[in-house]
Amino acid sequence: MIIDLIMGEPVAVETMLDDLAGVRIVYLGEIHTIARHHQLQTDILKSLCEREMKPALGMEMFSEEQQTTLDRWLSGKQRITELIKQLGKEHWTNLQDYESLLTSARELGVPVIALNAPDRLVRKVAREGLAGLSPEEQASLPEGFEQINPLNDKLLRLRLRVHKAFQEKSLDNIVLAQSLRDATMARAVVRFLDSPGGKDRSMLVVAGSGHLNYGFGIPERVKQRLDLPFRIILASESGELVLSEEEQGQMVPIHLTHNDLEFIQKPIADYLHVIPLKEEAQ
Repeated sequence: MIIDLIMGEPVAVETMLDDLAGVRIVYLGEIHTIARHHQLQTDILKSLCEREMKPALGMEMFSEEQQTTLDRWLSGKQRITELIKQLGKEHWTNLQDYESLLTSARELGVPVIALNAPDRLVRKVAREGLAGLSPEEQASLPEGFEQINPLNDKLLRLRLRVHKAFQEKSLDNIVLAQSLRDATMARAVVRFLDSPGGKDRSMLVVAGSGHLNYGFGIPERVKQRLDLPFRIILASESGELVLSEEEQGQMVPIHLTHNDLEFIQKPIADYLHVIPLKEEAQ
């Protein structure tokens, strides 16, 4: 089911898609390991192509330095296992789950744009902050990335409490690392849409919901540089998230309530894709 969070009503999928056809950027947020979210991505990409939008696909799952490897794979006919092999140890953990989305993009002639910052740089910022970066690394950073919306800063600190490793340390560098990802991905979106190859295209941006919710993160930073019409679509968890034993061991149970988040005072997205809670459906 699709909920229009501005109208406050469920709407037909076709109604949402007709609306998306009128914007330049569609942000589609996910929880990385939920299969329904990946199917939604593929369905929306195909639907945008059917509406002759000429979309590009921007993905958090690839860093900018992996673009050449990604382009080479897109130009061939290999399975995603070969792309994972070519990317080596730096590949996204569950890249296999994106095979349908990526092969659909390849078949439809949709360019795929690597958006993210290199993991090694993000990890370094998370550990050491800006002081730990070399002059060359600092020169590669997006301008103004350390300027964080105070509302997003507060939201991130609330949600980061779930990680056991963060309980006894300052979250300043962790928030800064998240901001680095947001700003790098926003820069990549702007660069593509401003480029000769992107001038006549729209873009479907696939990223974790935490980079998109409430319009913070990527959308906010893109808008500061390129004021184009956009929509945000999120998919609910709906009880589908399953953590491994290792992940459970790294987590601390927290419960965020409506009251905890009401300081934001705006909808989390334009559209929400929901299903009944898994425990209720059984």
